[in-house]
Amino acid sequence: MRAYADTSWWLALRNSADALHRRATAAFDLKPSPEVIWTPWQRVEVFNSIRQAERQGLLPSGSSNAQIHLIEREVRLGYWPHVEFNWTEAIRTANELSAAHSRKLLIRGMDLFHVAAALETAAEIFFTFDTDQAALAKAAGLQVFG
Repeated sequence: MRAYADTSWWLALRNSADALHRRATAAFDLKPSPEVIWTPWQRVEVFNSIRQAERQGLLPSGSSNAQIHLIEREVRLGYWPHVEFNWTEAIRTANELSAAHSRKLLIRGMDLFHVAAALETAAEIFFTFDTDQAALAKAAGLQVFG
């Protein structure tokens, strides 16, 4: 089962002090075991969020580079399969999601793009701890874990 994980899940997974860390790691207990993919969009969002977490004092000073390098190494080793997607199609999908759901749900633009990227990469499950984003992912037909 292919899984797309948003930034909230990645941050909880990578930080054992995070209140949601155990829930993030529980994703690997799902049956069948999910294949958690990694996209260029996650590289931007997750790495920026790790740097911002260090800036805000949520991570120890100087630790963000080590966290980022570890994820990059894990992607190269195949722990997180790298999947490309068509950015133009993802933007169209995000706009279609907005047209279909933004009058009923609270949706931020980047949440639209995460869900669109999940759809464009043929993910079946969406990992998130963002309740608004989870509602959109469910409305888009994805199974949500978070």
